[in-house]
Amino acid sequence: MQLTKPSLLTIVFCLMLIGSEILVQIRQQPSDAAKPDLQTFLKQQPEGWKPISGSTVSPSTQNAAYDLVASQIYKSTGGKVVSVLMTWSYDGFHRAGHPQEGCYDAQGLEVTKALNGSAMVGGQKIDFVTFSGRYGDTIEDVIYWRVTGGIHDATLRENISMIKRFQEVPRILIGDIPDNIMVRVSTWRPATDPPSTAHIDYIKSYLQSLKPKTRHILTGL
Repeated sequence: MQLTKPSLLTIVFCLMLIGSEILVQIRQQPSDAAKPDLQTFLKQQPEGWKPISGSTVSPSTQNAAYDLVASQIYKSTGGKVVSVLMTWSYDGFHRAGHPQEGCYDAQGLEVTKALNGSAMVGGQKIDFVTFSGRYGDTIEDVIYWRVTGGIHDATLRENISMIKRFQEVPRILIGDIPDNIMVRVSTWRPATDPPSTAHIDYIKSYLQSLKPKTRHILTGL
């Protein structure tokens, strides 16, 4: 059987992808770069918000999905409550922050279609993915984004596309495996109430209150 040019290119493309995956496995070692101090980041709450006692989860390397995980619940002086989750993985290819709408669905919540959203923070726009999850008479409104290799990522794709993996082959060949940070912020409301903006209000205040270096680590912006 004679191979056509498109078929030959497809075979070469697939072989390169397979080879890159093998290299990732061979080179898959913890990054030498400093791990982000998620717990310290979470303690830097903005004015008007206070942590709820006992809600902190210390960063742990025991989580199967991520290398570091930390979370905190905050309450505003006006009574609004939000939950903040941060994760970090040294391998941003295979252990990137999971699409959260899929995680909520797997936990049995009735999840709305995920959409792209954005908010202005000090004159700079930050993009995020937004959706809601319903459990009984309670709805959780959620936003999240990821930062892979220092680049802001708020896509709706559940997996890294084949084209994206192919574009990253040069980085893999030299052992430059990017890390990944995910930030998720959510709030709860009765199912009869309209969508809440408490989580968006919080993240705008939070990011605005951070030093530029910390804000860059958490957003890539």
